[in-house]
Amino acid sequence: MAPAKLNVLVYTGLGTTVESVRHCIWSLRRLLGPNYAVIPITETIILKEPWQSTCALLVFPGGGDLGYCQALNGEGNRRIGDYVRRGGSYLGFCAGGYYGTSRCEFEVGNKPMEVIGRRELGFFPGTCRGGAFKGFEYRSEKGARVVRLAVAKNAFEQEVASEIISYYNGGGVFVDAASVKDRKVEVLASYVEETDVDGGDGKAAVVLCTVGDGKALLTGPHPEFAAVNLNPQPAVPGYDELVSKLAAADKDRASFLKGCLTRLGLEVSPHDTGIPSLSRLHLSSISDTGVSELLSDWSDIIDKENGEEWIRAETDTFHIQNEDTIWSLEDLQQSLTETTNGSNISENGSIDYSKIIKKIYPHEKGLPHPKLTPHFNHSLFFSSLKRYRQIEPTAREWGNYLMYGEVVTSTNTMLEKYYNPWRPNSTSI
Repeated sequence: MAPAKLNVLVYTGLGTTVESVRHCIWSLRRLLGPNYAVIPITETIILKEPWQSTCALLVFPGGGDLGYCQALNGEGNRRIGDYVRRGGSYLGFCAGGYYGTSRCEFEVGNKPMEVIGRRELGFFPGTCRGGAFKGFEYRSEKGARVVRLAVAKNAFEQEVASEIISYYNGGGVFVDAASVKDRKVEVLASYVEETDVDGGDGKAAVVLCTVGDGKALLTGPHPEFAAVNLNPQPAVPGYDELVSKLAAADKDRASFLKGCLTRLGLEVSPHDTGIPSLSRLHLSSISDTGVSELLSDWSDIIDKENGEEWIRAETDTFHIQNEDTIWSLEDLQQSLTETTNGSNISENGSIDYSKIIKKIYPHEKGLPHPKLTPHFNHSLFFSSLKRYRQIEPTAREWGNYLMYGEVVTSTNTMLEKYYNPWRPNSTSI
């Protein structure tokens, strides 16, 4: 049986900006809700890991696409292209849109900023030319503006507005997009205002390209940017008005983005959903004494304060809970409300998950009760592992310990990216 494609992978490597990544992940998690895991990845994952079989959507956010080229030209782009042609979906916002075309032309004639060159992915069989509107500056909001987009309503199954407004900062226009329909390109939205560069036939702002058995949706503007996540910019004249305009039209923006995701084959949430609260982490073992032995091995990195035990890694802090309190209503309430704690929420509405304490429940007396983990059967997992080891006696290293959570931030961060307590047991956890 083929693995379920439930991962939405957001590239966060060389070339991306923190702000674009933050907006992208924030919006995707709200619109895709509980149906998919929205996961940040780097170029290392694309180049070295078997991500394709479980990937429902690969997303490239804003930034500078020269960084994307530097990291992924050659093998990386070959993997991405093969994934899409074999039925995968690609979504490129702004720089990710430039990157998904056959040619990028950016600020031609402006030598300090000029970027001209072929692009390997070539999902759009032509040029993305920008900036569509003048004023862009790297690492600045001075060139940001609101743009009006005329939407091709008949391209969407669900109801979308005929015109929306979107945040824009440096994106391009897809040149002659209206002339390449025979090459399986649909224009989903066009700029209403006249652009400052020649868009050829039309002023295409958002295009959907059929690539083999897959699809690629490319944008010039940033429909994933929500007003609630825009930081105040007192040094930028008119920025407050920009935010106000976006806030007033946010519902139409979100509906349009949902429609785009649906065209890529994803199942969107019927309503804008909040990001689910982080769940508790359940630590169990294949042997009766395994968890106790593991905790003993961790003794040198466990801090004890006022009778409580903590592990402090570079990114995350873990609180080792008492197994006997796992059904405590007080503890459950605390877990459910942590993500709404004011100290964990920035002024722009985003949750800083690095500040939230992750709770580990070590199950020393037996496996987790099925009611604690209704979506995962620990008993079946370990019994199946034991049967497999009878068939393959050499398979003794992997799976001795299991750390399970219904909702986590990033397993890449918790288990691999930074120093962590389970590194010595990385072959078996």
